[in-house]
Amino acid sequence: MAKPKKDKASKKSLSRGKLYTQEAISNFFSHFGRQPDNDEVLRKAGITRHRLRVLLDDDEIAQAVETRIDALLATPYRIEPSDTPEAVHLKQQLDEWYFEIASGALNALFFGYSVQEAVYELKEEGYIGLQWIGEKPMQWFEPKNDGRLLLRKEGSSQELEVDKIFKFFLTRRKASYEQPYGKALLATLYWVFFFKQNGFKFWAKFLERFGTPILLGKCEDSEIDDMNQALLNAHAQSVLSIDAKDDVQVLGTTGASGTAGSAFETFNKTLAQQIQKIVLGQTLTSQSDGTSGYALGKVHENVRADKLKSDIRLTTPTLQAVVNALCWLNNWPEHKVIIGEEAKPLNKEQAERDAHLKNAGANLTNQYFMREYGLQEGDVAEVTPQDATLVSPTFTALPNQAFSFKASANKLSAEQQEVEELADGQRSIDLLDQKQVNELIQSSETPEALAFNMMKLMPGASESQFTANLEMALYAADVLGYVTASGDK
Repeated sequence: MAKPKKDKASKKSLSRGKLYTQEAISNFFSHFGRQPDNDEVLRKAGITRHRLRVLLDDDEIAQAVETRIDALLATPYRIEPSDTPEAVHLKQQLDEWYFEIASGALNALFFGYSVQEAVYELKEEGYIGLQWIGEKPMQWFEPKNDGRLLLRKEGSSQELEVDKIFKFFLTRRKASYEQPYGKALLATLYWVFFFKQNGFKFWAKFLERFGTPILLGKCEDSEIDDMNQALLNAHAQSVLSIDAKDDVQVLGTTGASGTAGSAFETFNKTLAQQIQKIVLGQTLTSQSDGTSGYALGKVHENVRADKLKSDIRLTTPTLQAVVNALCWLNNWPEHKVIIGEEAKPLNKEQAERDAHLKNAGANLTNQYFMREYGLQEGDVAEVTPQDATLVSPTFTALPNQAFSFKASANKLSAEQQEVEELADGQRSIDLLDQKQVNELIQSSETPEALAFNMMKLMPGASESQFTANLEMALYAADVLGYVTASGDK
């Protein structure tokens, strides 16, 4: 009779118990005093928050996440004021580390919160800049509901409150007093990811089992082994030779013929649309269901624009905190980082209204133009009364002209009426009589001589009066010469 293995089993269990107790004690001290994560999805799934990173390995989730990250990274930014030497250094630092800062801050959207660490160095230009900045493992840090950020070393219960102004930069999404860790978008996707992965596993096993038809052979009892070997060879060679008394049938399933395939296609498409709807807010990014049109495309663009604005609002405070840290370390004046906001577009209706108010006599202040049109100090020049007197009058139709019955009868506009009044006010031109013109023509052999004789005849004539008389004399000379030539013929 064999000896029982009770003692060996008990020793083995004791050794495992010691190891398990040691790990439990270590984990107890590591998490002692740590506020539990109240996310219901993570609690039911039995995973920690940083383990959600495995969801980014899914192709559909990775595509949707990359779409939002790429949209943020492609958005331009600027530093205000931008005309200072400090702004040039700040722009240089952000250009070098913008990808790390922006993408690290946007991870708070997917995991609830993210922490970045900055390392500084003295640059050759003489200012303190960034040597390195990047995201640290989120499981090392614990955001508190009072705004503090604690660093817990692995395997130790010691907690250290870290600096959030110069060294560490915390970004949180939808954080509350009850949930200081924030709301993770990937936690909402966990069960969709779970069913998608397990659905693919089931479909792969289904195809492995039923994708190839099953061959059923009927034969005599003495020939069963030979039939089995023949059926196995038929799977590899697709050729089978049997006796006339034997029978071979092909067994298939309805799933392999198309029913299960269409069901899985619908299942997979539904999960993909759920992922796109959660991450991107719509389902028109990677595929269309045949009903998309111009209106749906406009809605798609509007939703993407809203998501981009939300990501900008989430990451801008982190970028601004980095800029503030550099300004404070170098004793620079405050600068502001602006992402994606271009100059304020002109409101055509408002501009037309303001033009009508200005023509009606309303005096709009510079503060109004700066507020409504996005102008800055110095863009609008203030005109003093002394400067106004030096301005030369311009050709404008003034509404204070005297009433004209002729203009009203002819339906003349204010501008046309002003032209008529200016023309009427011109001095009339005195022309030579026909006798004087004939004498000039007879005494002049060439046009130059005609002009010279006219200058002697009209020494005090103005330029316009002299030109008009000269043209009249030249025309009369041409006509007289033509008539003379015709008479000679």
